[in-house]
Amino acid sequence: MREITIDTSELEPPAPMQMVLSELQSVLPGESYLHQIHRLKPTMVLSRLQPMGLDAIIKKEGQKYHIYYFYTEDRAKIEELLDVQGA
Repeated sequence: MREITIDTSELEPPAPMQMVLSELQSVLPGESYLHQIHRLKPTMVLSRLQPMGLDAIIKKEGQKYHIYYFYTEDRAKIEELLDVQGA
């Protein structure tokens, strides 16, 4: 699967949410996912995912959050790619 990466860690609201919502239009089921790097947990974006048929896995590494957005049916593939169990 193709990873689309955006780093929004230096941007001020609402720019990170706008950027994520724009980039999610490029995500295709079974083909790609979006990887956002941010300094905060993006709760506003997370609350919008389910109606869009999307899901997310969040990993915190140091002071940064790594958020992976993908179509719900791709969860098993993403967990395998990220080496995550039951996230």
